[in-house]
Amino acid sequence: MKIYLDKEYEIKCTLGTIKDIEESFNKPFFTLMGEMNKLTTNDQIKLVYIGAKRADASLSEADFIKCVEDNMGLADLTEFLESFILQLQYPGKTEEEIQKKIEKKLAKMNQMKGLTGLK
Repeated sequence: MKIYLDKEYEIKCTLGTIKDIEESFNKPFFTLMGEMNKLTTNDQIKLVYIGAKRADASLSEADFIKCVEDNMGLADLTEFLESFILQLQYPGKTEEEIQKKIEKKLAKMNQMKGLTGLK
């Protein structure tokens, strides 16, 4: 995955990145994702930085944060985070492929609910 700021940055979307996020925020990944609306803008930028740092170990956090602040708006950051979070779960998949996988999972869940009588 790439982000375009003053230049193009690679953002790594692997289990290693998820582990780095969990260590940095001291929370399980899905707990953190459930609390996205409570994260500060700095925390949101830090999420992206963790992926960028995984791709380029020489990247400075302060330089990357300044670059994001100088080149993105809040809506840009929010949209990028949505894609980033999906890519962390489905690395290398297109939006259409991800959508199909999610729909398939939902259908399976609904089928299981029907079989067990749960609502």
